[in-house]
Amino acid sequence: MHNLLKSSLLIVTFLASQLVLAASNPAYEKVLTTDAPNAKDHPLTGRYQGSSILLQTQKAFDEIAFPAGPATEPDYSSNKKFSKLQKAEGTLTRTVYMVPKGRSSLEVFRNFTDSLNSKGFKPVFQCDNDSCGPSFKSLKYNWNDKRTHVQGEGYDVNRNRFVQAVFDGAKDLRYALLQKGAGAAATYVGVYAALNAGGTMGDITDSMNDRVAVLVEVLEPKAMEQNIVTVDADAISKELAANGAVSFYGLYFDTDKAVIKPESKPQLDEMAKYLKANTAAVYIVGHTDTQGVLDYNMTLSGKRAQAVADALKAYGIADARLIAKGVGPLAPRASNAAEAGRAKNRRVEMVLR
Repeated sequence: MHNLLKSSLLIVTFLASQLVLAASNPAYEKVLTTDAPNAKDHPLTGRYQGSSILLQTQKAFDEIAFPAGPATEPDYSSNKKFSKLQKAEGTLTRTVYMVPKGRSSLEVFRNFTDSLNSKGFKPVFQCDNDSCGPSFKSLKYNWNDKRTHVQGEGYDVNRNRFVQAVFDGAKDLRYALLQKGAGAAATYVGVYAALNAGGTMGDITDSMNDRVAVLVEVLEPKAMEQNIVTVDADAISKELAANGAVSFYGLYFDTDKAVIKPESKPQLDEMAKYLKANTAAVYIVGHTDTQGVLDYNMTLSGKRAQAVADALKAYGIADARLIAKGVGPLAPRASNAAEAGRAKNRRVEMVLR
């Protein structure tokens, strides 16, 4: 009995020492206490005193769907979703802050929301813990869903490890969506705060124990810059003759949807003009970047390719000349490590048969 007790104490001591070593890893501590490369506070929100910017992405123009109601269904359900979403387009800044140990998610959360209230922002939706819904945590930021991640550029190996791990052990959740202005001129700020406690990623999640993480998302209204040059019918013909395929970046879809947006018409006009002037049979091929799971991207790219083929049929192009296929992220044009490369990979191609 004495030996058994002694062995148990040794095991406990060893495990405790391992936890201390993991929590005090100097490489991880440096990441958690220094700002990410090229990151800075958004002037509308600032930061909680003593915190650092763990992760940040900034897009001159993007789309976001903010939770505007609680999540429905438990985590294991394939039907889980937010009961209401507020979609908006414009300049998007997503920042993950890491707060020093010893602070509560309530204190940090209130600091952000009180500051925003003082600047004229009004709450659209607010929740905490159970009132956020059973699957809020996994829908808002999930280690296995790249679409939810904040992935900046120029990160070293250690900082990149936190991209997936940051909210894995999240407890004591707090969330608010705030709005200033109305309609297309509205500015939105989403604040998601949670205490890191445990998690499934070993010493990475252990290093965040007792630290509050805050995801702050700011969407400011801004018209999209029209930087995509429409490929005209003559250029399509020359590119197909030279390479057998031509890429189109002037075909627009809403995020995660396969409905062609109206601003795609100039490119569709030129594609139809080429097909009417020639007898070529072609593949219409949809491509995505690597964000999101493979099966999802394969399906989405196929649906988008079919939407383009159907749009061309409406111009009078014979059905037999068009075959739509989706290849998801399997034929990239550039590296998916940075947004510039991912933008090149999100495209539709016309390929000679």
